[in-house]
Amino acid sequence: MRTYVEAREVVEEGSEEGDFIRLDATDRDLKQVVDDVKALLNPSKQYRIVIHRCLHDQGGVCEVFDASELEKEPKEPWMV
Repeated sequence: MRTYVEAREVVEEGSEEGDFIRLDATDRDLKQVVDDVKALLNPSKQYRIVIHRCLHDQGGVCEVFDASELEKEPKEPWMV
């Protein structure tokens, strides 16, 4: 499984495609890679940053979730 941190510029519908950045985060600290991606972004633009777990090599479907999910406190199993 490969893991990527991706940032896609938020643009108005119907306009040209925005900026896209992808860094390989396989076997790396995801929070650090998110910080690395943020350092590359244009501060005058708005982006959506996601974690992309690619399972195509294993014949599976990719998992994509918002990077803000990393900031949430993990819950104890009894709290779910």
